[in-house]
Amino acid sequence: MKHSKAGFTLIELLVVIAIIAVLAAMLLPALNSAKQRAQAAGCMSNKKQLQLACITYTDDNNDLLPFNPDQSATTLGTPPWVSGIMTWDKSSDNTNTANLTDPKLSCLAAYTPQPQIYWCPADTYISPNTQAGVGWEHRVRSVAMDAAVGGGNPVSGPGYKPAASLASLYAGEPNGMMFYATKASQLRNPGPSDSWVFTDEHPDSIDDGILYIAPTQQDPTFGKFTELPSSLHNGADGMSFADGHAEIHKWLDPRTGGKGILYRSTSGDTSRINMAPNNPDLLWLCQHTPDWP
Repeated sequence: MKHSKAGFTLIELLVVIAIIAVLAAMLLPALNSAKQRAQAAGCMSNKKQLQLACITYTDDNNDLLPFNPDQSATTLGTPPWVSGIMTWDKSSDNTNTANLTDPKLSCLAAYTPQPQIYWCPADTYISPNTQAGVGWEHRVRSVAMDAAVGGGNPVSGPGYKPAASLASLYAGEPNGMMFYATKASQLRNPGPSDSWVFTDEHPDSIDDGILYIAPTQQDPTFGKFTELPSSLHNGADGMSFADGHAEIHKWLDPRTGGKGILYRSTSGDTSRINMAPNNPDLLWLCQHTPDWP
């Protein structure tokens, strides 16, 4: 007698498929968690390298911090720490690594030959209808520098900080003037270990290489962000500090990182930049932003 080959019945096949589906559902969160941890580790490594470049530049230039003007403008014969404006259109700045590695365009270029350290691995956002249509994977830069660190144009004109539209934020400062440290030795309030230098910026907020946090923004009744930090690491942000350390800083208020990625500028978007009284994250940033000694 001939025996037929054994095979799966329909019920057995459905059971196997169900088991595979259950296992996949159990494993996916773990895989996503591992991916997030890897992205955070890569981001923190990038911030450490960028901060080391900043420290080395300062050591080589008589304590001067990298030039950090408004609008990333080349002024006073010195290129900014980084050039280029990030946008949601097809501007070449979004993919031009020369803005990061060409010494004529970036005063940190000689210390940062690898352009990927300017990018957060979690920032894979491109505008769906414009940038995705030309095959981009991500924009070249996710990081911004603290406006209170590094010089700007000392007179009116390109590179002067704060921008005219932000002058009112600093009205309460001594002589109504914004403080920014041009030398590392001027980072005394707070000290280097508490003064943030580089941060990832929210994809909708990032434009030039500068991010403003004014001490007056810690308004006790109603605080407001000028520009939004990133929160792409599960509600946390990659940051570096003047003493050389880097961290993934967890935000306490879920609104701090904005309301998702909307592919439009946060400038003037009160629903995203206005905060309730005593926002702990805005207060923390103000306390970790260099101010007048």
